[in-house]
Amino acid sequence: MRAIWLAVVLLAAPLAGAAEPARFDHYLLALAMAPAFCEDDPRQKRNYAQCRTLSDAAFKAMPLTLHGLWPNRRDQRHPQWCGGERRGAFCRMPAVHLPAEARARLTRAMPATADCLDRYQWAKHGRCAGLPEADYFAAAAALTERVNRALGPELARHTGREVELSVLRAALAQRDPALLDAVGFDCRTPHASEREKRRPMLREVRVVFERSPLTGAPGKPLSIAHAGMRHYNSGCPQGRAYVDSPLD
Repeated sequence: MRAIWLAVVLLAAPLAGAAEPARFDHYLLALAMAPAFCEDDPRQKRNYAQCRTLSDAAFKAMPLTLHGLWPNRRDQRHPQWCGGERRGAFCRMPAVHLPAEARARLTRAMPATADCLDRYQWAKHGRCAGLPEADYFAAAAALTERVNRALGPELARHTGREVELSVLRAALAQRDPALLDAVGFDCRTPHASEREKRRPMLREVRVVFERSPLTGAPGKPLSIAHAGMRHYNSGCPQGRAYVDSPLD
């Protein structure tokens, strides 16, 4: 009888790293433009490993890096900290445990794992998805790679100069049409020490995906309206964005 009881307990136990999912409607994939992020504050270039090691070759290989994959709600009351964690220093948060191959793939997609961003994103957002760690980060890395295949070549080609958002949208329409209406572009002017750097830069690209009704994982792309975005252009004057170079 003890053996039968133990088998029942094991079958009922959740998968490692999984949690009960929070109530949410869709996923928002946030992808960063590392040079613009690092330019925002001179201290970031000194204090963040992702900024100290940023190179032109690495940027052109993957212009958009993973910031986070966020379970979101249409009412904007997004679930956070579903495991009960409290915000603190990223590297003091519990480590994320992934197989070696999955860890290598995530590190390529999210260079900020060097600054423990993966720990923070898992604690604040990932646990709310109800997926095991490995599945959650595998989906995030795969979606990051997908968007880079569509937008990466144009972003790399325009490094150090402006690009029209219409050009980026044309690249989406050509390379991955399903993403066209799912992508929003966010520009911000960094608090750079050099005056010439104080210009609207493409800082982040955000992409909306459905929550699969079967698995709870990210599914097909959805219109940005599902995330409350009224337009694909957020803060890019006259529909143009400067693509900052890590060499500037």
